[in-house]
Amino acid sequence: MKHLFIINPTAWNVRGRVAQVKEEIDACLRNYPQLSYVIHVTRWSRDAVGYIKRFCQQEPGLVRIYAVGGVGTLFEVVNGAMGLPNVQVACYPMGRNNSFARAFCGDDFHVFRNLENLVFADAVPVDVICCNHSHCLSFSFCGAEALAGVHGDELVTRARFLPPDLCYAYAGVNSLLRASALRHYNITLDDRLNLDGDYLSAFIANQPFYGYGFRPGIDAVPNDGLLNLYLWRLPPSVSRLKVLRDYLRGQYYRWRNYVVHYPCKRLAITSDDLIAISLDGEFSYATTVEYEIIPDGLDFVCPAGMKVQNLLAATRRDSASTMVGA
Repeated sequence: MKHLFIINPTAWNVRGRVAQVKEEIDACLRNYPQLSYVIHVTRWSRDAVGYIKRFCQQEPGLVRIYAVGGVGTLFEVVNGAMGLPNVQVACYPMGRNNSFARAFCGDDFHVFRNLENLVFADAVPVDVICCNHSHCLSFSFCGAEALAGVHGDELVTRARFLPPDLCYAYAGVNSLLRASALRHYNITLDDRLNLDGDYLSAFIANQPFYGYGFRPGIDAVPNDGLLNLYLWRLPPSVSRLKVLRDYLRGQYYRWRNYVVHYPCKRLAITSDDLIAISLDGEFSYATTVEYEIIPDGLDFVCPAGMKVQNLLAATRRDSASTMVGA
């Protein structure tokens, strides 16, 4: 097996520390001279996608690719790895949010930041979201929630003295709870169920988390072969903050008139207006968005003691605990 480390020099916990991060990798792997590895520092956005495909095409054996960064770095690694028969994907979380790693370990990132553990861990198959010919592991937004994520990222970068969760909460309130954010969407699930209507946002989840520990996709687990769609209608002004609070805690079911959940395998959203789209933090616009879940689409390195099969039960227990203490 060859080990390929993709380092994003602009990731939150890598910026200004590229040499130190490379030395951490070298220090670990030099203890195992039988292991062959390469470190690549990305030079521009999506540089890793082409680099991974070229690298793996020249390697006859198995390649384990480590995303050293945040959700954007993992997004690039996944899109480079898709379609290749001889790859495994690992996450060394060094970003702001690290949503897919949170699905396994919450805030306990030391499990994934133990490089020795990652190098010798087994890989498990996980589902992949396909969206308009791109791929991701965690989530996608359409509408006001996508704009809130962009504004939250901007606030976190500009206002470093503020807690990141406060920045995202402010951006969410500002973007998601305005009546002017309503858009008419034509929505089709699995080519049979039509949900056309006026919505604030659509959240498509393959695992529960986004942002700094928010877990609105409480039903999502990354190996069940399903997408999870959460649709936001506009609540009355007196209830909007309460709906947002419970939604971010995974308690949308308290407000089923305003936040509805549908599991599906395929999903299409169209609009006469441009749709703001966020795909694991990658932002774009389109008038048509098509999603499909790819069951067991990638092999993901799961550190010792982490079991994806237990994820759904664990997140539901956490949500129930939060609800009792609300």
